[in-house]
Amino acid sequence: MRKTRAFASLALVFALLLSLAGPASAAGTGGSGEVVGYYASWASGQGCTPDKLPAERFTQINYAFGRIEEGKAVLGDPVRDGKNLRELTALRRRNPDLNIVLSLGGWDDSAGFSGAAASAGSRRVFAQSCVDLLVEHGLDGVDLDWEYPVSGGAPGVVHRPQDRENFTLLLEELRRALDRQGRRDGKQYVLTIAGAANGGYLHNIEPQAVAELVDHVFLMAYDFHGPWDAYADFNAPLYAPSDGPPRYRASVDDGVSAWLARGVPAEKLVLGMPLYGYIYQGVDRRNGGLYSRFDSARSVSWDKVKGEYLNRSAYRQFRHQEAGVPYLYGSRSFLSYDDPDSIAAKAELARRRGLGGVGFWELSQDTAGDLIQSAWTAWNGGRFQDVPPDAWYAEAVDRVCAAGLMKGVTETAFSPGGTVTRGQAAAILHRLAGEPAVRGSSFSDVPASAYYAGAVAWAARRGVVEGFSDGTFRPDLPVSRQQLAAFLWRYAKLEKADNGARADLRDFPDAGDVAPYAQEAVAWALAEGILQGAGDGTLQPQGRAARGQAAVLLERFQALLEKA
Repeated sequence: MRKTRAFASLALVFALLLSLAGPASAAGTGGSGEVVGYYASWASGQGCTPDKLPAERFTQINYAFGRIEEGKAVLGDPVRDGKNLRELTALRRRNPDLNIVLSLGGWDDSAGFSGAAASAGSRRVFAQSCVDLLVEHGLDGVDLDWEYPVSGGAPGVVHRPQDRENFTLLLEELRRALDRQGRRDGKQYVLTIAGAANGGYLHNIEPQAVAELVDHVFLMAYDFHGPWDAYADFNAPLYAPSDGPPRYRASVDDGVSAWLARGVPAEKLVLGMPLYGYIYQGVDRRNGGLYSRFDSARSVSWDKVKGEYLNRSAYRQFRHQEAGVPYLYGSRSFLSYDDPDSIAAKAELARRRGLGGVGFWELSQDTAGDLIQSAWTAWNGGRFQDVPPDAWYAEAVDRVCAAGLMKGVTETAFSPGGTVTRGQAAAILHRLAGEPAVRGSSFSDVPASAYYAGAVAWAARRGVVEGFSDGTFRPDLPVSRQQLAAFLWRYAKLEKADNGARADLRDFPDAGDVAPYAQEAVAWALAEGILQGAGDGTLQPQGRAARGQAAVLLERFQALLEKA
């Protein structure tokens, strides 16, 4: 389905879950709860340097990965890692409450864990080496990503039957060493782990004992299915779908339930979400490639999903309502991914179930912060500090922001009474369309570097917006009510969502104030219930469209598109 088709399900999720969830927030908002992101060592070489990370969004950033050599924690590349860590710790200038934590292990570097945990002596050596690294680089804690104790993991990972108990003992020794150093430094060092979201992993550790020792468990609620499977399936379904073939089924909700059932306190769990998906090639066209055998498969970042697949006409967009996630099919390929809607629903599940926070793997895969922003907004209750919960526009603001169509003017402010400009309006409709790529602009006052440049170019070429006779677009000019109605009407015609209904403008005393170009658009918007008269019975067509009002009009417009 098109992006517009998903909005109704998102609205239902927010209407139900916002009524159930209590307040929570990330660092800097005066609330509680963790927002954790993994930043990979290789990301800086791909252009995503630490200074580009949205530090204000996070309580903890884990640097991945250090490794274990001869029983000691070390950096994989001291020169590169040292530079990255210096830049990461510098982020504290923007967010003093941010913890920068060294993560050890991961899929490729977990071979040394079993040996480090095998004896009291080896555990002491490992713990002290961790402390030494933290002190040397000015870090705030350590995160263990042992993949996996007892069984599983990459080829070459050493396993012992005693790993289950030794993992707990390793954490005990590490906790003692961190607390001892913390007393010397006058600070509290963080100890966290990453854990799989399945029963097999839980059987191979001591969940309750582990949870008592760590500040939180980052629940890796992804990779439920992937290239290692025989069939194309969802990477991280919110709920397990019932329509698949009779084989193992798993979901985010199932993973959370499994940990809670083992006696782990909900507040110790941070729900990890993927900023990537998997594309399966050579699938059958039946069922859009879902549950099909495939020839090859690989991971795809959200940035590539958005930039290379969502806007290609060869791919159709679908959403599995039961699983709560989107997917694409085209060119004999099935692509499972998460979008702002599904990420928001997962963050809401974390709130509803009382978890301790939300998190992401891996930050360089969402450089624009689309998914991060959506989760952050949902985790924080979808509320900006200047949007009262009982305001007539409050729910509309929640929904359009969670869908990524509008954004706050700051981290905690939406400015509902603020002005919507022509450039902003074009950007909103461009996001609604899925941000199709368009280069160049025919308007003299729209620089190529402007955030709205591509949006204005797209909207002008599709006839959604028009410029002025002097060749300008005037992007900073406030949008009036009649202009916004005209933009929406032209978009509706583009989507074949204009059913011909028109209201009689003569019912309003100021009908003569409606400009000729906007008369049919305003009549359409009134007939469809998108635009309504003011409290005094007037239209006020030339009155400015405030941001709160624009959010409401956009939500009503979404409902119209759903019916089309």
